[in-house]
Amino acid sequence: MLESIGVYIATTIIGAILGFIAAKYKKNKKKDLAIEQGVQALLRNEIIRRYREFESKGEISILDQENLDEMFIQYQNLGGNGTVKKMMNDLYELKTKIVR
Repeated sequence: MLESIGVYIATTIIGAILGFIAAKYKKNKKKDLAIEQGVQALLRNEIIRRYREFESKGEISILDQENLDEMFIQYQNLGGNGTVKKMMNDLYELKTKIVR
């Protein structure tokens, strides 16, 4: 549970930093594209990493599922799809647990 909270906090901080950078360089399309692709790559990597973790456990907490949902929505908004979508569908079929 603490690991999940730590990952959530780290992901939020990374997102905030990248959001700040994106706003600062808004006029530079090359840098904007690089930032978008970088964020997409980070989201993809984190979703895949978490997929492997939960798939091996055979279960996922509701909080982790919500967190992954949010990451996946932003991943799709940045143009991502394909294999990660299949992984997300597999995660939805895992047994869910409530974290207390």
